[in-house]
Parts: sequence; C-alpha cells; structure tokens
Amino acid sequence: MKEAEILLNLRHPNIPILYDLEEDEKYFYIVEEYIVGESMADYLYLHQSISHRQLMRIAIEIYDVLDFLHNLNNPICYQDMKLEHIYLSNGRIVLIDYGIASYLRDNEISTYGTLSYVSKAQLDGKCKLSSDIYNTKVMLKRIYDSSEENRNLLIERRLNLLKEGSAKEEKEKWISIYERKNNKKKHLDVKIGVVGNDIGIGVSHIAISLCSYLNNIGILSYYRDCCDEKILENIMARDKGFFKRDNVIYHDSFKGVLVSGEAVLEEIPPKGLYVMDYGTNVKDVQSCDYVIYVVSSRAYKSNEIDEIAKDSITCVIINPARMLVGVEVAKFVQKKVYAFPIDEDPFTITKKKEKLFNRIIEKLLGDV
Repeated sequence: MKEAEILLNLRHPNIPILYDLEEDEKYFYIVEEYIVGESMADYLYLHQSISHRQLMRIAIEIYDVLDFLHNLNNPICYQDMKLEHIYLSNGRIVLIDYGIASYLRDNEISTYGTLSYVSKAQLDGKCKLSSDIYNTKVMLKRIYDSSEENRNLLIERRLNLLKEGSAKEEKEKWISIYERKNNKKKHLDVKIGVVGNDIGIGVSHIAISLCSYLNNIGILSYYRDCCDEKILENIMARDKGFFKRDNVIYHDSFKGVLVSGEAVLEEIPPKGLYVMDYGTNVKDVQSCDYVIYVVSSRAYKSNEIDEIAKDSITCVIINPARMLVGVEVAKFVQKKVYAFPIDEDPFTITKKKEKLFNRIIEKLLGDV
C-alpha cells in the first residue's frame, strides 16, 4: 500500500506508471506499466561489459529521477538503488521497485536495501536523501568496474569523490563529463527540419521516429510540430503510454515539446537538438540547420520536387520505398536517396530504422 501511495501520482520518464489500485476479498492489486527489457544485473551477467557512454547515460538519468523525487513537496527517499532495479527498455532507463521508499518527513526507516549498498545513515535507521546519492555511487562503481574500456579519470574522480552533492549537482557533473567525452555539446540547439513534397507520405512518422532514435543513441532531442496539426495531442488521445512533465511529452525514448496559441512555447524551451515537423511547408524549413526531405513514391514528376532537395544540408528519403522511383529521384537531385522501411510504430526503434538513421545522422552531424 505504501509503494502504491508513493507511485500513484508520480510522472517521470524513468519511473514506471501506476495505473490503478484494486482489491477483492483476498488481495490488493497494483496495476502498473509493463516494462519490457532486462535489468542491469542481467545485462552485465550476459554481456559482462558496458561502455563508458552507457554508464554516463545511466548516471544522468538516475540522478534525474532522484532529483525529481528529492524535490517533491513531500520529498521521497528511494533507499534501494542497485543493479537489479535499473531496467534497460528500448533505449529507456527505468528505475523500478519502490517497496522500501519512504517520505523524508518520516525520518526513520523500518528496513533498508541490500547490505553491500547501504549507507551508514541507513544502518542507523535514518531516512536521509544523501543515502540515495551514496547507494547510486556504489552501483555506478560496479558498472564502471565491469567496463573493458581504458580508464577514464573524469569518471573515476566523480565516483571516488568523498563529498557528495545533491542529486541535481551530481546530474550536472555527469552531464559535463558526458559532453566532454562525447563532444555532444555541438549538437545542442541544432534544428533538423523534416518536410515532404506531398501530404500523407509519413513526414510526421519519420520525424517522430528520428527523434526517438536520437534520444536512444544519447543525443538529447525534442520533436516539435511546426505545421499546427496538433499531432502530439491527437496521438496522446489514442495512446495512454504518454505523459507530460514541464511542457514536454514523454513516450519511451521519445520527447516532444508542446506549443500553444500561435506556436509560442509556454515555457523556455529545453536545451537540445530539435526535430522540426514542417509537413509540406518547404518555405519555413529553410531556417533549419539540416533538412530531411521526404518524397512520395508515387509516379515520379521532377517538377514536384523542391530545389531544397538538392541542397548540401539536405538528405532525401523516399517513402514508401520503390526502387524505380528512387532511381529517378536520385538522378534528379544528383545525390543518394534513402528508402524508409515499412513501419507501423514511429516510437519503436527497429533494426531497419536504426540502420537508416545511422547513415543519415552520420552524414548530417558527423560520426556520432
């Protein structure tokens, strides 16, 4: 009941959603989001190694969860951080099992987690936010020790630092390390416009898929509807897997920024790369840093393809794939044309989409 009470009103992209709490004559039932994936403990057992890049992403996302929990009106101590409770699910990192989480106001705890992780305060029966930072650092050290990469002094210094900051401070330090090691800062504030030469050819589908893919490989990205079609609102009305936090819509690895009125953001837009969905509005897409131009695969007519398709900042995708039309389009634009695979769900990262976007993003942004 306590776990249900804690989870019931929590909405965060890295926390499972609790949908309902029911009971009958014998049992209580928690109806919770089903997480498809494997725990970090299982992942290390099966693969026996993890990259520094994966470690840093885990650190950033877990400290973000703790920052969220620690700054609620009634702050929550998670208290049970360990490898078994970190789940990897389709590029998303999920922190599960809130069975011994406690409100900070309670001050004392009745139990604590796995002995090899716990802090001195937990052993003394005290509920402190600093215990979550300590537990997380122990867990991250175990992940780091499993890596087969060469030593990274920035990571080691962060893990071995005796003085522990708040969850927010820890998250910011890990973001700084991530940017320095992966040189991802150059991708902040970049805008990739997605536009098509016809309606109903999957421009929004491709834009949403691209945004999900970028987040999945560690490039913080947001989808934005620039054609006033209320695409996110319409999808959310049909799919309960979405939730909103700070004007951002989350669904697995997807992040989308909501707009209101005349496309004016309610709040300062978050930092990150933006995938801008322009529909068929070729005029406005030209303000973007890079363009993905979607071409219909119906009978080829060169006069229906805009000149921006020939630009050096533009990648051309034909959808759905038709080889003969693709060849004709490639001749006209004088560059390689990519074929988008048959795809039902823009939020799922399939092998075919991953392979396609790997090639496109390497061309646009360089080797990521």
